[in-house]
Amino acid sequence: MKCNICGSRDFADMGNRPKVRCQGCGSLERTRLLYLYFENLNLSGNKRILHIAPEKGLYQKIRSLPNIEYIAADIEPARFTFADDCDYIDLTKMEEWPSDHFDLILHSHVIEHIPCSLAYPMFHLHRILKKEGLHLCIIPFMDGNYDETFAEIGDEERRRRFGQHDHVRRLGREDLSSHLGTIVNLPSTFDATSKFTPEQLLEANVPENHWRGFHIGTVLMLKKSDYRLTF
Repeated sequence: MKCNICGSRDFADMGNRPKVRCQGCGSLERTRLLYLYFENLNLSGNKRILHIAPEKGLYQKIRSLPNIEYIAADIEPARFTFADDCDYIDLTKMEEWPSDHFDLILHSHVIEHIPCSLAYPMFHLHRILKKEGLHLCIIPFMDGNYDETFAEIGDEERRRRFGQHDHVRRLGREDLSSHLGTIVNLPSTFDATSKFTPEQLLEANVPENHWRGFHIGTVLMLKKSDYRLTF
């Protein structure tokens, strides 16, 4: 068992999740699963990638690929000390980003932080994709129904309602078709074993509880056309 991003075999616990954080690049089980899907794309030729809130290991790996125009971006670029070229992006103000521009947009655990209507960033992320572009992302799905507020409710209440002090929404599993499912076409289920063998997943230290269903590590691979409204 080793990290499929940096090759380290040293893993540490994360709360009640044993041996999931790579001590080499800091990747979590969901990061390594996301990279399996990225590798499976077999990108070739000149490609333009936007990586929002870049993870250290993925940043170092993707940035080194040949024939890739790689843009790492976040609303707080200074937080990413390993990425001296991290650009600024505000996912609540995206009108000036060019349409039909990126071959791939990549992010993990970002959507739950954005303090505006969920439809706004999803619209613009798909608008700036090329016609054949892909939106590869992890959106954490949780127990219960959708919940959201942009009001000042305090850290403790945000943790109670959304699972973390800096989240503004909970994407509930129970009513997926009534929130995110009204904006983009979602798969009926998620099953990583349809793409990878159990041996591949275990070798990358992706535990079985991340293989199937809608959960905190579900990988979505969306096409530009999966946005359900008209551009």
